[in-house]
Amino acid sequence: MQGLAKEADRWFRQAENDLKASEWNQRGGFHAQACFWAQQSAAKTLRAFLFMNKEDAKETRSVSELLERCLTYDEDFKSVIEYSSRLDIYYKTTRYPDSLPGGIPAELISARDSKEAIKIASDIFTLVEEKRKAYVPEVM
Repeated sequence: MQGLAKEADRWFRQAENDLKASEWNQRGGFHAQACFWAQQSAAKTLRAFLFMNKEDAKETRSVSELLERCLTYDEDFKSVIEYSSRLDIYYKTTRYPDSLPGGIPAELISARDSKEAIKIASDIFTLVEEKRKAYVPEVM
């Protein structure tokens, strides 16, 4: 396996693990953590796709920015781009007590929020998983 193809695989496998962690946290009632891991899964999934296209997007962790870059390679990302930017709000707000006024993330982020975040991350994961099945790395 070529270097970038190997890296794409590593990022995709970690994204899958993060998605499972998100679902596990949601089942346990840890909705802030579920939202954080959903955001992480989506970002890593998109990084995997970019590696598949010979691009390393290490300078950003923004789902919105990564999606815009993915869109330059494949228009199928239009199907998730509109609502996926919501995940970016969870990158910091789910982790720091001073990120939300009037409480802490554990008290303010709801089951509805985590359900939505997991759905978005799952949609991105499924889209890239389909692309990955059709992906054939260049042989050196």
